[in-house]
Amino acid sequence: MCATFNPLMVSVEQIQNALGFASKELAETLAREGRILNYRAGDYVMEPGQAMKYVPIVLEGSLRVARKDDSEDRELYLYTLEPGSACSNTFGSLYGQTPSLEVLAEEDSTVLCVPIHVVHELLHTHREWMNFVLRSYQKRFDEALNALDEVAFRQLDERLLHFLVEKARRNDQNEVHMSHFEIAQALNSSREVVSRLLKRLESEGRVHLGRNRIEILN
Repeated sequence: MCATFNPLMVSVEQIQNALGFASKELAETLAREGRILNYRAGDYVMEPGQAMKYVPIVLEGSLRVARKDDSEDRELYLYTLEPGSACSNTFGSLYGQTPSLEVLAEEDSTVLCVPIHVVHELLHTHREWMNFVLRSYQKRFDEALNALDEVAFRQLDERLLHFLVEKARRNDQNEVHMSHFEIAQALNSSREVVSRLLKRLESEGRVHLGRNRIEILN
């Protein structure tokens, strides 16, 4: 993990806007007890088996969550954490569990790190925080199921186009800035196969290929 500590406290308003909390008291507690870490694109936020002393909550940027096999040669992309999202896998640290997923920054990102003991205390004092934790669990579970459905029931060309469209939508753009290798990693495939399918999509008039840039045409 190569994060940079940001000594500036995050504002209460920033937390309320990012997380949608109505309670100013809750946002004040998170601003006071949490710390801000800045990650560069490609930095690891969490590695499998790493003991976590805090729960990361995205304020800016995005984090990529994946599961690796035992040999660490292959991985399965699960979901992307956007601003206002928490990595629910780390909530297991409340009960001594060790996270089993890999989390890295897709782009330069700002993360609010809430200590585990604070997470535990807030569960007993703020219903809004408990609802946030439960919603995080449910959303991450649904996204993991969607990832499994993609692998089990969709052909790779369908998965590729769906991945590109969703990636562009999340960035509020009509293009995706990723290399063919990075896309292949996300889809648990090979660069050669992804490149071939992208060429086919381009010939069908569905995308336009550039250098580490893919424009969605329709």
